[in-house]
Amino acid sequence: VRFSKVATAIGERFATADPAHAADYRADAAALVADLTALDADFEAGLARCQSDELVTGHAAFAYLADRYGLSQEGIAGISPDAEPDAATLRDLVMHVEATGVTTVYSETLASPALADTLARETGATVAVLDPIEGLTDASAGTDYLEVMRSNLETLRVGQECS
Repeated sequence: VRFSKVATAIGERFATADPAHAADYRADAAALVADLTALDADFEAGLARCQSDELVTGHAAFAYLADRYGLSQEGIAGISPDAEPDAATLRDLVMHVEATGVTTVYSETLASPALADTLARETGATVAVLDPIEGLTDASAGTDYLEVMRSNLETLRVGQECS
């Protein structure tokens, strides 16, 4: 939803800078907005009926996604993927996972999975990988934003046990 606003603004800036091709820029921006709107609808539908709304991730990289689709995110390392939680924080997360019935802990493509692996091992949860799309890599499940986000949606549907 936020990216749609950016796409429209960029299309307008290009249209202003290159009036001869303004219609093309606006049409391309509108097409991207339509794709993003469809993606949002897919997330809304795909995450509407899940067994769990608790999202436990390596770090708090998915706050906008969680907020938009009614999930409650707990980041193992807080905002920074390089931060190490202290023993009390890790203990609290273990208790949270067990108390809420979380079955999947998410690591990320661009960060070490060590903390997610540790939490999963301590709680019996499984680990799945989400891509925060900070940069496409060989580990990314797609070649652009839309493909990676659709992969993230499928990963979440399985991990959150959505029907």
